[in-house]
Amino acid sequence: MNQKQTADYIIIGGGIIGCSIAYNLANQGAKNVVILEKGEICSGGTSKSCAISRSHYSIEANVHHAVESVKIFENFDQIIGGDPGFTCTGQIVLGPEKHRPLMESVFSTQNKYGSETQILTPAEAGKLHPLLQFEDVDVIGFESRSGYCDPYLTTSAYAQRAKDLGVTIFTDTPVNGIRINGSNKIIETPQFDFETPVLILAAGPWTHSLGKMIEVEFPYEIRKHKVLTLKIDQPYEKDWPIVKDLLTPEKIYFRPDSGGVVLVGTGDQGDAVTYIDEMTDEVEMEHIERIGKRMANRMPDFADAKLVRSWTGPYDIPPDWNPIIGPVPDLEGVHVAVGFSGHGFKLAPTVGESLAQQVLGNEPRVPIQMYDMTRFETGKTLNGAYGIGTFA
Repeated sequence: MNQKQTADYIIIGGGIIGCSIAYNLANQGAKNVVILEKGEICSGGTSKSCAISRSHYSIEANVHHAVESVKIFENFDQIIGGDPGFTCTGQIVLGPEKHRPLMESVFSTQNKYGSETQILTPAEAGKLHPLLQFEDVDVIGFESRSGYCDPYLTTSAYAQRAKDLGVTIFTDTPVNGIRINGSNKIIETPQFDFETPVLILAAGPWTHSLGKMIEVEFPYEIRKHKVLTLKIDQPYEKDWPIVKDLLTPEKIYFRPDSGGVVLVGTGDQGDAVTYIDEMTDEVEMEHIERIGKRMANRMPDFADAKLVRSWTGPYDIPPDWNPIIGPVPDLEGVHVAVGFSGHGFKLAPTVGESLAQQVLGNEPRVPIQMYDMTRFETGKTLNGAYGIGTFA
C-alpha cells in the first residue's frame, strides 16, 4: 500500500490551465494546494500552443474572458509576477462581405469590454503589415491590444508563483486511479496515494482517462492541429500584427516568431485522434503545400517560403467548441476545466481566477456559469456565429 498524503485541493494537470487555477487558489487564500502532473510542467498540450492572446470571439462570454486575460498578459509581472514573454502586436482580422455584420457586432462587443478594436481601410492595414495584400478582402478589423506569449515562460511563471504561495507540485506523477471515499477522493499514483475533499481535473485531452476512473464521460473529442513555421529571405518583424484570415477554408492564422520566422496554424476541425498518446508531430506534405498556397495568396512574398519546422498539438473539442468549466454533476467536490478547443491559453488567466473563486464559494469576477457541463442537457449550448472553429 502506498503512503498516503493529504491535501485540501488537488489539481490534476500542470499546463497553463492547471497552473493558473493553482496560483489563483493560493492567491485567494487556499492552503495545502497540490498539482499532480504526469510529466513536467508545460509538457502536454500547452507546450504545443501558439500562445496567442486575442479577443475576437462571437460568444460574448469568451470576449469578456479574453479581454480581461489580455489585460493580465499586458501587466503580468505586476499582477502575477514573472515574465510571460508577451509581445503586443495587435491582430488583423480579414473577412468576406458576408461576415461584415457579424464582424462589426464582434468589434462592438470587444470594445464594450475594453479591447480597442476598429475597422481599417486597406491602406491603413498595409501600414501596420506591409506584406499583406487585400484585393479579395471586404472587411478588415484591428484589435490593438492583442499579442503573443511564450507558452513555457507563462506556465512556468504561474507554477513558480503558485509555489511561492505554498502550492506543492509533483511532476512525473501519473494518476493510476481515482476512488471516491465518502466526501474524499483518493488519487492513486506510483509514489503516493493522495486524499482530498476537492479535486479539479485540468488535464486537457487526457481528462478522458481521468473521467473513466470516476465513471464520468466528458463530452469532447480530440483533434490534431498542425502548425508550420515558414521563413522568407527578407526580415519578418516580430511586432507585425497577428493575422486571422477568415477568407480561407482552414481559417488560417499566423504570427511572428523568434528568428524572423512566421508561425502558421489553422482554426478548422482538424484530424480526429483516437489515442492521444499515439499522436505524432508528423505533418503530411499535402497540408504543407495547401497552407503554403494560402500564405502566398495573402502575402505574395511567401511564394517561395521555406519550411523551417512543423508540429502538431491536440485540441479537446466539445460539441459547441467551448470549454466545460465548473462542478461535475453528482460528484461533490469534483470540478473540471476541459474542452478549450484552442481557446485555453487565451482564457487561462481569468478561467483560473474564476474557477478558483467558484471553488472557494465566492462569486467569480468574470462569470463562468455559462460553461457548466449541464448545458448540453439543458439546451444552453454556446454556439458560435462563425460555426465550428476557434473563433466561436
